[in-house]
Amino acid sequence: MKIRILFISCLLLLISHSAYAIKVAGLYQSTVQVKNESAIARQSGIKQALINVLIKLTGERNINKDQNVLSLIERPDRYVQQFRYSQRIDEKTNDEINELWVQFDEKALNDAIRSYGLSLWGKERPSILVWLANEEQSTRRMVSFEQRPEYISLLDNRASARGISLLFPLLDLEDSAQLSISDIWGGFKEPVLNASQRYQSDIVLTAKLIQLLPTLWEASWIAYADDKILDWTSRGELADIVLEEGIDELADRLAQQYTNTGSTRTELIELKVVDINSLDNYARALSYLESLQSVSTVNVKKVSENNVLFELISHGGHNVIDQAIVLGKTLEYVDTTEELTYRLLPR
Repeated sequence: MKIRILFISCLLLLISHSAYAIKVAGLYQSTVQVKNESAIARQSGIKQALINVLIKLTGERNINKDQNVLSLIERPDRYVQQFRYSQRIDEKTNDEINELWVQFDEKALNDAIRSYGLSLWGKERPSILVWLANEEQSTRRMVSFEQRPEYISLLDNRASARGISLLFPLLDLEDSAQLSISDIWGGFKEPVLNASQRYQSDIVLTAKLIQLLPTLWEASWIAYADDKILDWTSRGELADIVLEEGIDELADRLAQQYTNTGSTRTELIELKVVDINSLDNYARALSYLESLQSVSTVNVKKVSENNVLFELISHGGHNVIDQAIVLGKTLEYVDTTEELTYRLLPR
């Protein structure tokens, strides 16, 4: 356990100097429990794995209840790229658990999602810094991995299931000097944002967790995203339920903002990138545009001194591309009266 804590602390220290929007990995794969390795159990597991992946890709946590996509879910084999079995020991019961890992074909699944008129959330997603505070026996404190590893793991696992990534503060002397538990409890914006600057996240999330009754927990959440402040409350019989519901609510709101609601429409867009003064910069700009999930084709239309005019075929149009680019921190919008123009940012 001490080794794991040290590893996480070192990782967070590195992240604190370079964190920003994250290109989320593993969106097209899922691991589920199965009874055995029979064909019937495998088919059921693949179906559940597809539902899990669709939740991450669309941002819709009740996608399995959507009557319009039942045929997509009922025939999951069409999208399977590979699968494998593994076993692990349950830490609580010491029982052996069979697991099925499934990787789905990205292009085939994206095409299917668009054909059903569903929204698609790109791989570029905001990084989220979480300050979690807890009140126990009238004592309030910041929650760290050392104190409550089960809370941190629960938040991290739920976020992963929704296709988002969380960062957690070091809670070292520098954090303590800038932020107190009363700042979190009082919902004071300035000290929270000031203490969060070192982590360079896109979104800052605070949560205060309290047990109101023996069977009633409550968490109050505040998310600072650009100039917006979002707040909500989650309640439940267990702390685990309350924390998971809080992350689900955040994911729901982010999905509404970032999913490509024009996914069935394609559009031809001309986009100029300036400050390209080397072959390496050209390759970096081209590779980045090709990596955008809302872009199906990238062609070079014109090359001039220090700039390149690209022609893109996009699902959703300029607004969808701009959202992804803002999160990507590779290109920066340049306000001109001519073409849609971006500047290539230095590494």
